[in-house]
Amino acid sequence: MSLLALYLGITFTGYLVGVGFRKKGIQLKWTGKVQAIAIGVLVFLMGTRLGADREVIEGISTIGVTSFILTALVLVGSVAAVFICRKILGINKEGVKGDD
Repeated sequence: MSLLALYLGITFTGYLVGVGFRKKGIQLKWTGKVQAIAIGVLVFLMGTRLGADREVIEGISTIGVTSFILTALVLVGSVAAVFICRKILGINKEGVKGDD
């Protein structure tokens, strides 16, 4: 729980610093690169931690099938939701209001 408070504190501090820079009109062009590197490190560390967990490795086939099914359901649900919303709002395939 203390780590969660630490992470939230760091996030909130970063938000406040970003708001301060934005109000002063300072643009930090390097932040995108830093974010990409941080995400890469995070994914690497998560993979390392999962790979070291024996239970995860033993159940990888079950995890893979479950992940595939959930991904397929999310994909079908998203496409259906877009189709339904597009019909309700009267938006054609080009994104313009009107008939299909």
